Amino acid sequence: MANIPDQESPIPVRSHTAISRYLPLLEDLKGLDRKRFSQDLLAGTITAILLVPQALAYALLAGLPPEVGLYASVIPPIVYAFTGTSRTLAVGPVAVAAVMVAAALAPYAGDDPAKYLTGALILSALSGLIMLIMGLLRLGWLTNFISHPVLSGFTTGAAIFIIGTQLAALTGIHVPRGIHFFELLGILGSNLSLLNTATLFFGVSAILLLSLARQPLVSLLTGRGMKQESAVVFGRTAPLVIVISAILVSSALAAKSTFGVATVGTVPRGLPLPSLSFLGEPGWLELLPSALMIAVIGYVESISVAKVLAFRRREKIDPDQEFRALGVTNIAASCAGAMPVAGGFSRSMVNFDAGARTQLAAIVTAILVGLAAFSFTGLLENLPKSVLSAIIIVAVWQLIDFDSLGNTWRYDRGDGIAQAATLVGVLAFGIELALMLGASLALVLFLYRTSRPHIAVVGRVPGTEHYRNIHRHRVETWSNLLLVRVDENIYFANIPQVETELHNLLLERNGLTDLVLIFSGVAYLDSSGLEMLETIEEELAASGIRLHLAEVKGPVMDRLESTALCKRLGAERVFLSTDDAVRKLTSA
Repeated sequence: MANIPDQESPIPVRSHTAISRYLPLLEDLKGLDRKRFSQDLLAGTITAILLVPQALAYALLAGLPPEVGLYASVIPPIVYAFTGTSRTLAVGPVAVAAVMVAAALAPYAGDDPAKYLTGALILSALSGLIMLIMGLLRLGWLTNFISHPVLSGFTTGAAIFIIGTQLAALTGIHVPRGIHFFELLGILGSNLSLLNTATLFFGVSAILLLSLARQPLVSLLTGRGMKQESAVVFGRTAPLVIVISAILVSSALAAKSTFGVATVGTVPRGLPLPSLSFLGEPGWLELLPSALMIAVIGYVESISVAKVLAFRRREKIDPDQEFRALGVTNIAASCAGAMPVAGGFSRSMVNFDAGARTQLAAIVTAILVGLAAFSFTGLLENLPKSVLSAIIIVAVWQLIDFDSLGNTWRYDRGDGIAQAATLVGVLAFGIELALMLGASLALVLFLYRTSRPHIAVVGRVPGTEHYRNIHRHRVETWSNLLLVRVDENIYFANIPQVETELHNLLLERNGLTDLVLIFSGVAYLDSSGLEMLETIEEELAASGIRLHLAEVKGPVMDRLESTALCKRLGAERVFLSTDDAVRKLTSA
């Protein structure tokens, strides 16, 4: 599948009407021609081939019946197709959200399958409502408090945790739900005598075949003369081919009755009618914290993938509309009997690489998955669960990124600690506590750094208008003039540090007549910072020293103009540049 060149007849930019804002697909369909329709049809078909086995696997990962994964792959993607601003994001069940659902439902439902399903619908509704409200209030910026190192650590930890949870199905050893990673390993280790060899054979064989079906198979086929596009398409069909092959082998050997291999069992045919019966069930407040975590992680994962794909084709993403679209999509999922959904990385990349041009490809995918739910679910009865576990393991293996941890640690120990703590926390304490731990550490580190701002005394580089740190460069200075640059926003948390640094600098110099504070690095000054400046100006005036400001940013100046400080300074003590201040105050 060759990527579609960016410059090749791009789809017209969406207009800014109300319809295009809330239903972007309608605008895209106006510019859709036969060529783009063919591309969407092909991409939707290839993505459906990948999605069917993944959907079944992720439902089992969430502790739900496999058909719930199919339900999550029909109505929700269609809803997102009309409301989302990404043209290629593939929405459906995803691994990280699935494991978060499992973690939330284990204490809520115990061993009651019916309560598991009810809880999943409540989580879909709650996470969707949270996303919708945050989108309507334009609160997408709140997700920025999850730093990239924390998110990377969380993703790696979650991937390792997911692989750990699949070891039970891969070996046929029963493990209780809702336990932590190290407890899980302990149970598996102490029960190795219960390992089912046939189950392990199916699982390990599937892992090997799925791994070979990636780049090795594509390289082999292209080396034998097959076109790159055809080889990639063949590789994308591998999961479905392996599932079909496993069913045939399992049926021929009567693996369930003869060898005790756990299989998917009977899967109801068709799709459930939309229902709101779950609204009257208890547990909404109990599941609310988990739903909040699922909403945040689902949004962050989706918007990250959407932005990457949109950038490749010079398209735009509306973060707030994405919040609203994912919210409506998850609410629809709850009514359709489905688990929470989000934008999946692997499916979205397949959709993009297959040449999808609009969300029409997602509708094609949903229709094909719906047809599979009506026509082929009866064939899944003898599918070994270990094969679905293999699909999950191969899919999430690529999310493990220890290189990122090493790079972060070498560059910034604080971020490295937050990333490592989040990763270990997922394995030791569980998904939700680890995420809160990582986000809290990142916030504490931010407060610590900004509370200790870099403050530099600067001088002029000879023969230029540039001013640099006196400890890093050979510069000119003046005995009566002190130039101080504050390289941080000034707010309540760092005021004591800024005030102490300024007092120390003033005490070190005799004969001082003028102090210039350079605000080139100050984008925000809160009321506590203003009060500090007013106090310093009064103290300096009492000592016969004048305070000046230079390079004040527009937004900061707008706030200062109506203050008593600005009136006392007057226009003559606020300079556009540091060089202007120096020339006036030194006649140099």
